[in-house]
Amino acid sequence: MMLLILLLIGASAVLGLPFNEESAPKAGDKCGYESCTQAEPGVLNVHIVPHTHDDVGWLKTVDQYYYGSRNNIQKAGVQYILDSVVKELWEDPKRRFMYVETAFFWKWWTRQGDDIRHKVHTLVRQGRLQFVGGAWSMNDEAASHYQSTIDQFTWGLRKLNETFGECGIPRVGWQIDPFGHSREFASLLAAMGFDGLFLGRIDYQDKLARLKNKEMEMLWRGDDDLGPSSDIFTGVLYNNYSPPPGFCFDVLCNDEPIVDDPSSPMFNVDERLKEFINYVTEQSKRYKTNNVIMTMGGDFTYQDATMWYKNLDKLIKYANMKAAKDGLNIKLFYSTPDCYLKAVKDTNPTLPVKQDDFFPYASDPTAYWTGYFTSRPTTKYFERLGNNYLQVLEQLQVLTNLEEHNKFVLNELRSAMGIMQHHDAVTGTEKEHVAHDYERILDSAIRDASIIADQAFNKVTKPNASLPLFSYKRCRFNESSCEVSEKSDQFVVTMYNPLGWNVRHPIRVPVKEGKYSVIAPNGEEITSQLIKIPESVKKIPTRKSEATHEIVFMAHLHPLGVKTFYIKKTAKIVKRNTERTKDFYLNVNDYFKDIKDNVQIVIKNAEITKDDDEAKMNFEKSNGAKDIFGKGEIRDRTDDDFTVDDGEVIKNPAELGMIDWNVLKDKDSSKEFFDEMEKLRVGVERVLNKRGYPYMNEEEMRMLSDEPRIVEREAESYMENEHFKLRLDSNGEITHLILPDRTINLKIQFYYWTGCVGNNTKPSQRSSGAYIFRPETSRPQSMSFKTIANPKGPVVQELWIESDRNLAANVRIYFEKKYFEIDYIVGPIDISDNIGKEYIVRYESNLVNNGIFYTDSNGRQVLKRKLNERPQWNLTLEEPVAGNYYPVTNVMYIEDDNTKLSVLTDRSQGGSSLEEGQMELMLHRRLLHDDAFGVGEALNETANGVGLVVRGQHRVLFGNNGFEVDKQKEILEMHLQPIVFVSDAKNIDYTDWLALNNHFEGLKTELPSGLHLLTLEPWSTTKLLIRLENYLEKSDSSTVAIDLRELLNNIHIRTFTETTLAANQRVDKVKWTWNTEKPFVKNFNRHYDSYITGDEANDVVNEVNDDGFIVKVKAKQIRTFIVDYDYIH
Repeated sequence: MMLLILLLIGASAVLGLPFNEESAPKAGDKCGYESCTQAEPGVLNVHIVPHTHDDVGWLKTVDQYYYGSRNNIQKAGVQYILDSVVKELWEDPKRRFMYVETAFFWKWWTRQGDDIRHKVHTLVRQGRLQFVGGAWSMNDEAASHYQSTIDQFTWGLRKLNETFGECGIPRVGWQIDPFGHSREFASLLAAMGFDGLFLGRIDYQDKLARLKNKEMEMLWRGDDDLGPSSDIFTGVLYNNYSPPPGFCFDVLCNDEPIVDDPSSPMFNVDERLKEFINYVTEQSKRYKTNNVIMTMGGDFTYQDATMWYKNLDKLIKYANMKAAKDGLNIKLFYSTPDCYLKAVKDTNPTLPVKQDDFFPYASDPTAYWTGYFTSRPTTKYFERLGNNYLQVLEQLQVLTNLEEHNKFVLNELRSAMGIMQHHDAVTGTEKEHVAHDYERILDSAIRDASIIADQAFNKVTKPNASLPLFSYKRCRFNESSCEVSEKSDQFVVTMYNPLGWNVRHPIRVPVKEGKYSVIAPNGEEITSQLIKIPESVKKIPTRKSEATHEIVFMAHLHPLGVKTFYIKKTAKIVKRNTERTKDFYLNVNDYFKDIKDNVQIVIKNAEITKDDDEAKMNFEKSNGAKDIFGKGEIRDRTDDDFTVDDGEVIKNPAELGMIDWNVLKDKDSSKEFFDEMEKLRVGVERVLNKRGYPYMNEEEMRMLSDEPRIVEREAESYMENEHFKLRLDSNGEITHLILPDRTINLKIQFYYWTGCVGNNTKPSQRSSGAYIFRPETSRPQSMSFKTIANPKGPVVQELWIESDRNLAANVRIYFEKKYFEIDYIVGPIDISDNIGKEYIVRYESNLVNNGIFYTDSNGRQVLKRKLNERPQWNLTLEEPVAGNYYPVTNVMYIEDDNTKLSVLTDRSQGGSSLEEGQMELMLHRRLLHDDAFGVGEALNETANGVGLVVRGQHRVLFGNNGFEVDKQKEILEMHLQPIVFVSDAKNIDYTDWLALNNHFEGLKTELPSGLHLLTLEPWSTTKLLIRLENYLEKSDSSTVAIDLRELLNNIHIRTFTETTLAANQRVDKVKWTWNTEKPFVKNFNRHYDSYITGDEANDVVNEVNDDGFIVKVKAKQIRTFIVDYDYIH
């Protein structure tokens, strides 16, 4: 016993945890697997598992659930559950209970006195109270990101570890309520050291097949590249997580108690035993071993635990008496999921295997739970932003050596993010007032923790104490709103890059109209561009801003680097930018608008055919001097005839002299300008009936401009940078993506689905709702669009489009970037016709993908999807649209033999590829009917009295099938964007600002290709938590090495200890192995639908040995270290 205590003390020191004497084992105490009642061979062992499922918010807020408030909504009070359970467990050592949600447990624990705490410590040490799962909440698995999942497990498990030591370590995952299950989550649990995972909800067709074939328990491989280390036993519960029908002994239920007084007319022991034994016998036929688990509990049960335990005691007692009397070979006993798992393991079963996931989930033929992939899109975005702040502020706390008391605000943010991972939070499946409360919690936490950014930036930038402190303000950039920048003539923009490599990131700062200079830390003015804020943005109902424009520039940021830019407004009004020598126009109106602005026009040679043009493309730099990919020709056309589309030539350009060009003189971009431009258009159209451009000689051209521009033929035009072009037709619609070596047909189209309406009394009457996506028809409704602007400049080219149904989009091409961006605004969705609508975007190409597409799993690995198919059972599909939707956390793509087309999202969304060459993503939903799965209200979000407006972004990547490394870096750059703060600089002039340390680098050098610094956070006074992730796919050269001592500036690492992924156990924990019915395949994506033979996985683990402080990270591996360190001043 003394040796065990010494080992616990040592483990606590290694993991940086305080040693708690109460958690140390006492003589006779046994926890974990050692505390289990021994299952007997040759009999049916019935594991009675008392439990409660306590949603961390759903119909009520977190606090309402904890305190038992608003029982008119739902009778639920978590504090009473824990009070009651502890009392009942204390009375009988045979009783057991499991608990899952650490957020609630911790809230309760901190309010208990010493007497209750002592009892709980004893119950945990003796295995009578066991923690299962142990994360802050039971996270969703579709909309959650792997980084946030890891963080919320780390946070919850650390609380348990610090409080209860080894006996507080959960050994199984318990995901009994999420609406589908991801492969990446299984991989993460395995990496955290969990021995098993239990699920409640899987697709009804999948479940029927598994029940028939006795495949309810399996070995799930979480990641092909990680192999056996990602394997985890997975069991599907027989009755979700409910008790057998008729055996819910709770104040919330109406089932009959067990009456064991023979003199009572209500005596029912024999009847109840027969009913129960018949049920468990039937259940046992669907599983491979002589063990069955009976989940005795449900949502917020055990507020009066006496009712449960009094009846369960009787059930166990009389069932065992009957078994002994009648020779039934059945044994009932109190148990936990841990003990059930151990009993199964002891039978040494041979299990079926699984390598895909459990999406999408359907509970009946018309109830596909795929709507929640998109529901409450602004909440989903805010959760993603919250993660961004958490990573940035944790890193700044470490890198700038701030005061330790900041841990309180960091802990507040960790708790808020843990709550947001709950399967009724980030999913959007809560009542609206609960969603607002989630947002309140997160906003408050971000606001409080942002003091770390203030402290860090002032610390690294100020060379002496005499200079004033800056106040760093968050801005609502998603609304193009920033109080500081729009009200100040000089301000400082400070940003931090949380990634381990150099990033060039476009920055857009809201301002009022004017001319601005953007000064880099070295004192040089950098290229910037002033762009109007579209009216669709200005009309966002929640926007309160005076900004009319955005100043756009490209920031070059170092790894874990801080950089500031000084922006000053000058008196001169900015003119239309003429810096670039090549510019394209959507139509003749844009062309004449530039004439108004005194821009010289050079017409591109109309004699070059369309095919020749594609074959001989020029990708000119801004000086027009360098051909990147081709030898195409651009000639002066001022002496040529004008060629029209059918070959007709205008021989008399003098006809254009009839037009009064002076109508545009000295006009600004006001209504007067547009009125007069319309007059010009009418005159121009009379001449352009012959379909030619106006003729001007060279002298006239020079009179109009100091610098030439190039104009495409009216039939088509382009947006471009040095890497690619987008071809536009005469209406301004994108038609092609042109790469140096190929041209892809590409359209971006917006539609909406009309939601089904029904009374939900049977599957055919199912409504589309917060959970369920059920469109009324198999084809979406189209929208009409018009192009309203095409601003161009030295930083970005844009294409603004608007629909007639409150949807606007802005296609952007930033120079130097290998993607284009779609910034969209949806809403308020019109419901005046009493029809709910679900808005989508489709990227339509000519790629031949044969019904195959790929979606990511929690932002990490990707899984192959096949239209109208499932990998492990024959699918019958009554909902061909919703049944083919999958969660997209960060990316989805399609590919053919040569090209891969990917779309990156800024939040989780639902997506599919319903037609060849097409990708579809759902952007927003507004519905008028509930889907009858518990929320009890329609998904009809409003803000400021009108329907909710959503603004978001997609990035479209493209390239050969082999550009995975670049794509993974782009995904991470989209997910972890620089955090930007803005400060008023009225109290500091430019020369004083230049004297500041306006840049700071946290890493000594860029991380090697393939390596990502997933976590850098303070762990204790002298310890840090560091996670290194290898995002490469497995290959001969995919292992990446790095010297921990050469990682961080100003930090000396003395020692380090590797732990499991959640940092609560040493990494050398022995992993369970299982027998399988067949081997895994090497690569699920390659094997699925391709029928490759001889593709069995080689599960021999190739060990990679570290060399002192040089650690090596294998493909797809995440390694977690707790390091001892000193600051180097």
